[in-house]
Amino acid sequence: MRIFSFSILLVLLSFVSVLAKDISPLILTIKNYPLEEEEKAYIEQVNPYGFIFIEQDFRKHINLISLKQELTDLLGHKVYFFVDQEGGTVNRLKHVFPKRKFPSAAYYGALVGQIGLMKTKRLVFRKAKETAQLLSLISVDVNLAPNAEIYPPGLNKFFRTRLYSHNPRIVKELSEAFAQGTRAGGAEPCYKHFPGTARSQLDPHKLIPVIKNVTLQDLLKREFIPFEPVKDYKYLMMGHALYPKIDNQNISTFSPKFYEFVRGMLDFRGLIITDALNMRATGDISIGDKIARSLSAGADIAMPFFDYDMSFEDRLEELNKIPPEIIESFNNKLQEIETTNPPLI
Repeated sequence: MRIFSFSILLVLLSFVSVLAKDISPLILTIKNYPLEEEEKAYIEQVNPYGFIFIEQDFRKHINLISLKQELTDLLGHKVYFFVDQEGGTVNRLKHVFPKRKFPSAAYYGALVGQIGLMKTKRLVFRKAKETAQLLSLISVDVNLAPNAEIYPPGLNKFFRTRLYSHNPRIVKELSEAFAQGTRAGGAEPCYKHFPGTARSQLDPHKLIPVIKNVTLQDLLKREFIPFEPVKDYKYLMMGHALYPKIDNQNISTFSPKFYEFVRGMLDFRGLIITDALNMRATGDISIGDKIARSLSAGADIAMPFFDYDMSFEDRLEELNKIPPEIIESFNNKLQEIETTNPPLI
């Protein structure tokens, strides 16, 4: 009887330890699929909040449904799957649903002048809802869209068709229609890229977008407007840009001021995610330092995007740079958010 009781106790203690283990404020990529034992051990040790899937993952036709179950069983908590599915040139679903059409933001922006704002909003809502339903079918929880940045004067080579309009009000209305449709379809939207990088005309993957001579008052009159509805949603992504008139030392990702703007001026109480930290705009410091700096500045979740060839041991060494108090604070916040805003899926 004692042996039996002791065995039950060990099982219970094991279960409690899994539940009690802190979740890391990270969204990771999958290196190999099917998961190899070394990667499973790494994932279990890191215990991330979620995973993001990029173009090459969909080309490899990863079975996200079975992978979601495998990761949930491994970690013992809900695991969130993220994708970029804006439509147009940013279309991950083309490899899964090749016959479906996903128009770009610029397509809908042009429609406003042809059929009016209200009709266009209904079209955006319906397409976003359909997209979210398809994402839900393959176990994706969060769509990293809408892109609520404003198209700048002149040609923007990087964003091209990814932005709705030059007009802040149109961007706000269409972005909100996209967000509402996404939620209606069973997924969560993520507004991006706060507070905007498009004015610079530069690609943050390659260079630091420097937004010269723009003040906080300028942002309030223009860039902040499309982000006003974000307080009703769960996720917002911080973009990489340098605003010298606001903070001449740090890009927005590493600047406490920009997180204060989100919390104070936009009254956002959800989770702020960094854009990919492997972009050139984040500088030449180590990926671990980038993670620590962004989380210390005010981000809730970091997306490191480790180099594919980086060993799991080296990745863990970088992740050990995250201050323990930040992980503890993140887990406390998760409990508050999940209590008031339970998972849709």
